[in-house]
Amino acid sequence: MNQRPFPAGSHQCRTGFTLIELLVVIAIIAALAALLLPAVQNAREAARRTECINNMKQIILATHSYADAHKSFPSGIITNPASSALNVNLPEPGIIPLGVPSQATAGAVPQVTISNWVYSGDWGWAAFILPQVGAATANVNFNEAKDTSTNNQEACQLVIPTYLCPSRSYPNNRPQAAAGQNLGGYAYLSYRGNTGTSPPPGAAAGTPTTNGILYRDSSVNFKDIRDGETNTICFGEGMFGYWGDGNSGLTRLADDDNNNQPDWGSDGANPSASPSTFDTYLNAGTAGHFFGYGSWHRDVVNFALCDGSVRSIPKTIDFGIMKAMCTRDGSERVNIPN
Repeated sequence: MNQRPFPAGSHQCRTGFTLIELLVVIAIIAALAALLLPAVQNAREAARRTECINNMKQIILATHSYADAHKSFPSGIITNPASSALNVNLPEPGIIPLGVPSQATAGAVPQVTISNWVYSGDWGWAAFILPQVGAATANVNFNEAKDTSTNNQEACQLVIPTYLCPSRSYPNNRPQAAAGQNLGGYAYLSYRGNTGTSPPPGAAAGTPTTNGILYRDSSVNFKDIRDGETNTICFGEGMFGYWGDGNSGLTRLADDDNNNQPDWGSDGANPSASPSTFDTYLNAGTAGHFFGYGSWHRDVVNFALCDGSVRSIPKTIDFGIMKAMCTRDGSERVNIPN
């Protein structure tokens, strides 16, 4: 059958889109993506935060298991006179952001650039609880010096997933003690033990802090936590470190002048010109670099308490409350925010 011709003045039906219609559709898709992207990012960060909490839960339960077997919490560091510290160069060098952008930081965060790291010859709690976190096959030999033992050097390069917060972004290239031990470099650690706040008033310079739970050659047990396990921090998130480095596993909430104000900030000085409770850094010169409690979660830092629970503490918490939670027998009244 022959089709009838279109009447004069009529228009043939279109089967495509005009350029304007395509641009409108693209604009709508872009607007929807802009609206949905923050929600997707927030969902991913919530999942990472939950994984971080699970890591800390495993660490504190492993510490309880260790305490059951040894009748005390693991020492924060055990002095090893037969092993020397290693001075290693960070290959990138290490550029460490102190936190993530948030409303408080107006989209920017301070950064610390570190080119050299003093890797302690002493072992810390992260090495002592390896069997309890399911990493006994690291095969650390505490009877051998860390700096001269090939076995221990290789063990320190083993990545322990439980020791890593998934929200963090560390430098890809990890330092090594020697070019021949190229298994990937020293493995990172995202969590630090609580040494306390500050040395006793009037103590000589260099006196270690011992009013927390984990410190050099410590042997704290549950009866020593007179403030109660539910009010006392055992571990918290830290900004940077290595699990095989004893010094990397500890930090304190510094208030050396006892004025209930933080001493550390982002400038590396003590006292700092811009003190803050979290996301802090201390440049100790030849003694090395030290980081305070902090996280790459936008507005909270996760902490494991001595009773085995894990809490997300807001970065806006009162410094005095944090200070009270970092001492085991200070008899302070503690009101932990939800």
